Amino acid sequence: MSAPRLTSLLSVLAGEPRTLPELSAALGSSLSAIEGMLQTLLGSGYIQDASPKADGCACNGCSLRSMCRNADGSDLPSLNLLRLTPRGEAYLARQPRPN
Repeated sequence: MSAPRLTSLLSVLAGEPRTLPELSAALGSSLSAIEGMLQTLLGSGYIQDASPKADGCACNGCSLRSMCRNADGSDLPSLNLLRLTPRGEAYLARQPRPN
């Protein structure tokens, strides 16, 4: 994966967890293309699962848990949310900011 593509994908994930369809729409790429990139990033330690049952998830202390689209007990289907790991955040911090 090229550095600009990696930076674009990680930048979309910065700040809040996203689903595969959200990433696909934000980047203007097909679901299958994004899924392939995500598998690489997941295996390389740049991203991680952000679902309520994932290690390190802060859902239990979140005041918005009752309104969350991915919290347990919701009538909505469970969504696979992804977020940056500390390694992903460090990579983005090293990248030059666009002018």
